[in-house]
Amino acid sequence: MLQESFAGSTLPAGWRQHNGVNGAAYVKDGSLIVNGRGDDYNATAVMLPLPAIQNFRLDAGFTLAAANNNSRWVSFMYRVSDTANLEPYFQAAFRQNAAASNGTELAYRSNNGWNVTHTAAFDEALQAGKTYRVSIEAYNGRVRQYLDGKLLHDAEVGDVRPGTFGIQAAGAEIRVHDITIKEQLKALPSMGDIYPAPQQESGVAMAPTLIAAADAAGASLRGAGGMLFGLDAALNLASAGGQSEGSLLQKLETGMAALPALRIADAATIEALAAVAAERNLVDLTLVADDADLLALARQRIPMARTALDLSQSALRNTRQDLLTVVQQTNRSGSKIAILPERMLARDAVAYLQRMLITPWAVSQHTTPQAAAQILTTGINGIITPDVEVFTTLLERFPANTLLRMPLVIGHRGVPSLVDENTLEGALKSVELGANAVESDIYLTRDNRLVIIHDDTLDRTTTGKGSVENYSLAELQALRTKPQGLAIPTLDEYFGALRGKPVTQFVEIKTGNPNIIAPLKALIEAYGVQDQVIVISFHQDQLRRMRDIMPEMSAGLLTSTPTGAAPAVLRAILAGTQAMSSTFNPSYANLSREIMEVAKHRGTTFWPWTFRDQAVAENYYQYGTHGLTTDYAQWFSDYAVRVAPVSASISFAQNTAAAAAVTLTHQNGKTTAAQSAEMVVVDSTAAYRQENGQLIFTGAGQATVLLGYTQTLTGGRQYTIFSEPVTVTIR
Repeated sequence: MLQESFAGSTLPAGWRQHNGVNGAAYVKDGSLIVNGRGDDYNATAVMLPLPAIQNFRLDAGFTLAAANNNSRWVSFMYRVSDTANLEPYFQAAFRQNAAASNGTELAYRSNNGWNVTHTAAFDEALQAGKTYRVSIEAYNGRVRQYLDGKLLHDAEVGDVRPGTFGIQAAGAEIRVHDITIKEQLKALPSMGDIYPAPQQESGVAMAPTLIAAADAAGASLRGAGGMLFGLDAALNLASAGGQSEGSLLQKLETGMAALPALRIADAATIEALAAVAAERNLVDLTLVADDADLLALARQRIPMARTALDLSQSALRNTRQDLLTVVQQTNRSGSKIAILPERMLARDAVAYLQRMLITPWAVSQHTTPQAAAQILTTGINGIITPDVEVFTTLLERFPANTLLRMPLVIGHRGVPSLVDENTLEGALKSVELGANAVESDIYLTRDNRLVIIHDDTLDRTTTGKGSVENYSLAELQALRTKPQGLAIPTLDEYFGALRGKPVTQFVEIKTGNPNIIAPLKALIEAYGVQDQVIVISFHQDQLRRMRDIMPEMSAGLLTSTPTGAAPAVLRAILAGTQAMSSTFNPSYANLSREIMEVAKHRGTTFWPWTFRDQAVAENYYQYGTHGLTTDYAQWFSDYAVRVAPVSASISFAQNTAAAAAVTLTHQNGKTTAAQSAEMVVVDSTAAYRQENGQLIFTGAGQATVLLGYTQTLTGGRQYTIFSEPVTVTIR
């Protein structure tokens, strides 16, 4: 269809400039030049004189010659419409900082707005003078976009229609050295199956995923979100009890009834599975092992597999050091899911691991309602059990908007609604208000010190001007923040002030400077805050560097939520988090409750930002979101987060509405007295009925109950929390 190498001195016949300054598109020295530096946002484009086509392959060599800043971009447009504004169309876009998590994009332009459906990081920022090769394959609703042979976006798209092609630049200059476009005759491979997680719904927001570990072949999956099998090197499946469940290939052919978790025991099994995973594009598997090195090998050979480190048989105990060991071993294995020993199944231990970005699962061999209730009220994320039914039955008894796991509050740059952002005073204030974590942004000074500031320049937040990293620490310390006149803090000061407090430090690497990693590692170790610090970034290359030198460190990928049909969105989320062994930390825009509920079965946790609208924040809190990053930690201070009985001995009278005195613990750590009248009956020898939200025992005996308390938020929304199991006497 088209093969052009720009041998002439003018635009090829039929090529035309669209938008931009006159003469901004021209041919020189064997390249097409499109200079869009005159406008950072309204792109300058060149349109190609091709007939509309739907299925194609495009290959081109290009250089990003210059950019106004590292977020400006160039793109290759396709399926472009024959309209005045060219819309709708798709594009493969590349920012100068292509190594950022949104450094490359698959985007759709329609109705004067962008829908960026997929983002990914390339291996490096685009270097001026270096030639890169872009390839785009499109066949009906399937699109693949590559840069230098690396598959960046493997997508399903809507609005499939024929269209033409273009090249454009916004705030940047692109030089295209050659371009070839031909018809794509062969369908692209399947995206890979997303398996069902048919767990029964309940009133519990983000209820723990239930994984059936049946001890006999063909056991029921009722209520289960997933199924645990053993897998051997011949790819034969076995139940937890060792009975044959057929072959993995047979299951793949007939379709998985529930999300599979595969227990692996040796490298030979990994190699056999890797071949099948590559052939069938398996993207939705959980691999389980008690060997961290084996899981690390699995992540290397099957990058899209997620892994779960099984520590359930370990000697680890519920101590701070052993909890840190769980964090570090899980991260070293390339996992996010840690399967805990029974000794660690306590609410505080589970909450600590969650705060450190680990997804804790439990193994339950007990089948009594009391044992199930004890595990559920720890706030655990997942439960592997041979008796899914006992958990399902109990979950059905909870009222709507129950929270068994409390969302965590992250003070975004401290509490900038009250105190200047990214100051030590602001960080300490957010902790006082009850923040579970404090987020801060770091840069590297000219003399290699780590300072806390959000922007790469000083102008907005301080009395200084220019690039942060051009200053020495002493020069920065002479400046003051706006408007309160506070000092620009160092990360040393944060570590020293927050060390030992019940708070996690979310350290965001803002700079793309690779030299920041070594001093960050040194500082963490010098202050001994490995048990308090996690690292987040938009820069995937920085997270990779951090993983290279501190593989035991938890990481969070800052990004945006893709849009589209649920399976496509889930695939995109898994592609980012599983490849980076990270949590998903998006802007909350487009992040739906439904997607979080689906992804939880994969061990994915969600830490959206930045909540500045209280009504929106309350919605996401009620959803059971894992963590909310906000400028307003004070909104959450009075939220009830724990309820416990005042007395160890509780008795209720027959034929009277049951009520018990309880102590509430609030987000800020303060306690108040309250009455619990909303209860869940776990088990009872006494007859009872529930009417109008009240529990009334109609006979004598004993019962195990969970004491509840309903919190009403400012907009009238409510959530309910419950105590651990309590034994009561009915007289």
